[in-house]
Amino acid sequence: MKALVDPVLQRHVDGLHPLMREISRFHFGWDTKGGSGKSLRPALAVLGAQAVGANGDEPEVLDAACAVELIHNFSLVHDDIMDEDRTRHHRPTAWTVYGVNQSLLAGCALHTLAFEVLARRGAVAAQEALTASVQVLIAGQSDDLYLADRQDATLEQCIAMEAGKTASLLSASASLGAIAWYGARGELIPGESAQGSEAAARTALLAEYGHHVGMAFQLVDDMLGIWGDEGRTGKPVAADLRARKRSAPVVAALTSGTREGERLAALMATPGELPEEDVALAAKLVEESGGRAWCQERADLHTNEALTRLDRLAARPETFGDLTEVTRFLLRREW
Repeated sequence: MKALVDPVLQRHVDGLHPLMREISRFHFGWDTKGGSGKSLRPALAVLGAQAVGANGDEPEVLDAACAVELIHNFSLVHDDIMDEDRTRHHRPTAWTVYGVNQSLLAGCALHTLAFEVLARRGAVAAQEALTASVQVLIAGQSDDLYLADRQDATLEQCIAMEAGKTASLLSASASLGAIAWYGARGELIPGESAQGSEAAARTALLAEYGHHVGMAFQLVDDMLGIWGDEGRTGKPVAADLRARKRSAPVVAALTSGTREGERLAALMATPGELPEEDVALAAKLVEESGGRAWCQERADLHTNEALTRLDRLAARPETFGDLTEVTRFLLRREW
């Protein structure tokens, strides 16, 4: 799927201002053999279109796949700056090489390009869907910053934040290729509700599937952020704990009402980065208070909900198998 989308994506990015193009190409990893990243979102866009009858290589489908990948990477460029992350996929982040200001602009260029790509194709329904998703994504990222150092963060707030910053775009990713394909055929009216037509109902199922995939993805990512293997994840071990980030397993632990949760709260109460000698203890307390188990159970629940939507979608057998494999992959990521 990456081989199908990447050439189209690179053509779009190569139309940017020279420095914006250089920073973007560096961020995508195109200056190294094979690039970087899993390309999960464009793969979902193509598979979602195939699930409703498209071949998957139609120009409108590939452009929809490019649009979601552009938005995802706009968010990553800005997220690296906000979190002051210096590495991604074992490489320096863009802002550490090109500076904060130029990298901010490069992220904005990718954001704008995503909507240009859809506008050039007249994909109005797809533009509307992606616009709504990005607004929720930005709200979720804002909530993430707000909750980062709040000792009174609740699980409800944490889950709502993760639904915004991650699941919203994966919901759009799973449905946008199908929306663009139906739109090009005149079978989907912009703003049409799920009750309006078969096309609207099937794209709504894909969006629900993507939401649950996104929630499972983020919950697993939260666990990897504490217990993952740096050599496999490309991120520093326990980076979330070191920064005292209120990710789902941490908030689950802090609100568990256990003695371990109370010890964790005391450990994370002081400002600043968590001292190195306390990081391992914090991870141990999160696990012993039930934070990791809670996260795994929720990830399993969302995975099952996603698979239920696939059953209702009644996709072609080969596409159903591919989407099922993508879903299962999210819970098998390497530790």
